[in-house]
Amino acid sequence: MKNRMIIKLLVMMYTVCARLEMSGIQNICETPFSINKNILINHNGPLNPLRTYIMHKSSYIYNKRMFSQEIYTDYSLKKSAKSTENEHFYIYTRNPENDKAYKFNNNRRRYTPNYLYYYHKTMIYMFPCENNNLSIEPCRNDSFTRFLRAHCNEVDSLYLLAALLLLSEGIDVPIAIEKNIHSGERILLKFDFDEFSFIDLPLWLESIVPKEADQQMHDANSVSEDIDLYIRQENIMHEVERMMVYQKEAEKIVQFFKSLCIEPFLSDLEKCREPETQSNFNLGYFLDSPGFLIQSYIFEYIDNVEQYKLFLDSVHMLLQKLLYYMETKPSEQQKNLIKEIIDYYFIDKNGLYEDMHLNHIIDMCSLKYKIDRSSILPFTSIEMVPSYTRVPENEYNPESIEDFVQDETLQYNNHVETMLLNLFTCLTYNPETNLCSTEHMHGASVGLKVFFNKYSVPTESASQEKHRDWCRVVSRLSNPSIRYVRESRTELCGGLENILYVIYELFSENINIRAAIEGTINSSHNRRAERVESIKELFLNILTCLATSHKISIESSELEYLLTENLIFGMFGSIVLGFEAKGKKESIKLDILSKYSKFSLVSDFSAFSEDAKNELMDMQRIYNYARNYIKIIFWNYLNNSIERLNKKLPAQNYSAIVGMLDQMKISANYIFLCGRINSLWYKMSIINYRLMYNTINKLPESNHLLRITSNIIGSARLDNPRERKMILLIPFICNCNHKKYFPSIKYNTYNLLISELGVIDVRNALSILIDISKTKESFQKCFKNILAHAICYRKLFGIFGSYRSFEIMCVKLVKKYKLVTLTWTLQRIKSSRVDRNNVLDAICFLWLSYACINTPYNLEVIYHLYTNIDPLKITSRCIAHMTSIRGMDFNRILMVLEKEKGSLVLETNAESIEKYERIKKHFQSCATSVVPGGSSINPITI
Repeated sequence: MKNRMIIKLLVMMYTVCARLEMSGIQNICETPFSINKNILINHNGPLNPLRTYIMHKSSYIYNKRMFSQEIYTDYSLKKSAKSTENEHFYIYTRNPENDKAYKFNNNRRRYTPNYLYYYHKTMIYMFPCENNNLSIEPCRNDSFTRFLRAHCNEVDSLYLLAALLLLSEGIDVPIAIEKNIHSGERILLKFDFDEFSFIDLPLWLESIVPKEADQQMHDANSVSEDIDLYIRQENIMHEVERMMVYQKEAEKIVQFFKSLCIEPFLSDLEKCREPETQSNFNLGYFLDSPGFLIQSYIFEYIDNVEQYKLFLDSVHMLLQKLLYYMETKPSEQQKNLIKEIIDYYFIDKNGLYEDMHLNHIIDMCSLKYKIDRSSILPFTSIEMVPSYTRVPENEYNPESIEDFVQDETLQYNNHVETMLLNLFTCLTYNPETNLCSTEHMHGASVGLKVFFNKYSVPTESASQEKHRDWCRVVSRLSNPSIRYVRESRTELCGGLENILYVIYELFSENINIRAAIEGTINSSHNRRAERVESIKELFLNILTCLATSHKISIESSELEYLLTENLIFGMFGSIVLGFEAKGKKESIKLDILSKYSKFSLVSDFSAFSEDAKNELMDMQRIYNYARNYIKIIFWNYLNNSIERLNKKLPAQNYSAIVGMLDQMKISANYIFLCGRINSLWYKMSIINYRLMYNTINKLPESNHLLRITSNIIGSARLDNPRERKMILLIPFICNCNHKKYFPSIKYNTYNLLISELGVIDVRNALSILIDISKTKESFQKCFKNILAHAICYRKLFGIFGSYRSFEIMCVKLVKKYKLVTLTWTLQRIKSSRVDRNNVLDAICFLWLSYACINTPYNLEVIYHLYTNIDPLKITSRCIAHMTSIRGMDFNRILMVLEKEKGSLVLETNAESIEKYERIKKHFQSCATSVVPGGSSINPITI
């Protein structure tokens, strides 16, 4: 009976793919797991799931996997053949299945030459990821996660995780890949003195595969192409066959962890041990530890208290067997290590509260409760938002032990479904009760009511059971207008209209909602833009109707209405929604794309109550002098939370970015400890800094920050015009080495349209360049690169003939690099091909005007501008433009010129006097020809 229960719990392993909740973590920390009921996990040890919970909330594994300098992320950008003279389209391709470990050739490194290469290769196997989301769920039949779940009804799978954990400590666990056996290759763990095999798992698994390789979904030339392909593939079922697939990833992972207990990698373990001081923590070497890797994986893989306790039993049993096994071996070092690990992993329950500060779980629960009570949405951080998973196409009975684990081809990624789940969780959430309910939703379907009655309490992740229950709500709906990918009417297609049709069916008894959706979608529109606005307004009205606890608004949107080859319309893009309640406002973003859909928070919740803020500050003081690993990561989490409240995190503050990047000169891993690398502004700022700070020396391919920058670039949706502009435009027009640094990006900035590289873009580039550039020489090199672009040839006066440009070049530049650099820029413009028709004289004449009307004025700037003007080249058109500028005080300009005449004119030089009189005459002409109500300027004080 007991064995049957264990097997049933193990089968449940397949039905979960989320993470432990705080209540479960508290249960694990405070209750015995072993048969003798006297053993608890050591709160300071790696078996405490609070450790990985905090690391997950801090995004350590996300940052490390997505952006590590030791990983080459596979992506590319190229111009589409659909591009025209008036509009450019780009094809962006991101292939995480082709990510590779990067091997550095530099010998002056902390670790042995191959350690980091194989470590990150293993990380890619364990966290394959998709759509720039951290995930252990790949769509492959040879993945490590699939291998474990295929054996979920065997205790061997837990022993395998336990063995990998102990190997990460350097313990020589006798696990091996056996290839010379009759039944084929297997993973075996068996002791010489015992007939029992802890692990005996075949490396060949039967899988369903297409008879002919299916055409892969690739990134098409535009959103429209992408949708066409998506819909063409819809409902296409391919002939399949069963065949045996070798589990290569499982083999490679076991081999890497096995190599850790022998040299040279055994020595490397000592170089990435858990830090015991804050300064060592900031170096981030623990992120290179296999212990960090396997602990992070286990946290993603197990989300059930009972399963976790079975895992703890497996670890304890294996350690006891290893200790007995080592008694027969001569290695005292291994015996001592095993004893140390037993003491580090486990503790007698009577010693649990010897040190009250060890009870971190109580502190974390208290803080979480107060933050949750402050929030107006059910999600308070980006890490809390449930992510998509793989769910079975067919119904699955979790109560049946015999029910098989479905093959990968019989499962699908529930992207659209999860986005809808998160959206409805927000719509049903009541900030007063902190519960979800459909009571206020008139006409809600029975399925919707049952679901939120069962899942009324918001969770930090969604179990497989919750995902499946939700998919039952939105799958197989009878409305023929709802499009599904599969013939079984599962796996929702993307598109805003498709989502509206789903809502239509979920509220079949709400006449108003159904009438509004039918009336708007079926109405005719003269232009696509009208249809987009109409559907947006409908979507907002529907959400407002459903959310009685919040006031909802559309903050921004990037939606396109497209007609596919099959004459099926679809609306795709992104939309940002604001939720207001209790005097607070939070924003969510819905990415509604053809291949996937995603719900995300625009930023972490920060409108904490005073009670929550005080709790945060008090806990930071308590943990301020942390001297062990879990206390240090807890302190770092608290510190980052306080910095976020004060808007001092690198993701919020450019000065913090500069400090962070400076710290990275000591250890590049530091960037991964400073909060999630998620926002576009944060990514843009890092990229700008790396490519514009110092352009004098070309960086080697192996430069750590350059490698991280490359991965950050690849994480953006570069086919989206706004994201491409933010990420690529300014650093690429400033640094001509970008083609060598990022060869997979085919983005020719010298041939961009005005819509992509306009006058304002160049001004912004100049301002950012002055802020970032390290030296005058770096600025000058970038300035030359900017001038080489066609926009400067066509729109020189438009770029520089504004007050904003004067502020940038004559105030900001002069303040940082002195007047000599302003003189150099003027000479550079004059000597280049961009100064046609004496435009520079007109620019200097305009800047001279701005310089004179500022209070107080800068005489040195006035003098340098004055000397660069040839009054004979000031045209009547320039005078007319000057007189049209509202707020230009020409009497003041004349007064300043008269007052400073002695500094501007050499009295004994007739030519100098003549120049002065001509310039003065131009301003007198302007004074008599002022146009009332002209364009305004905004003078500043220098």
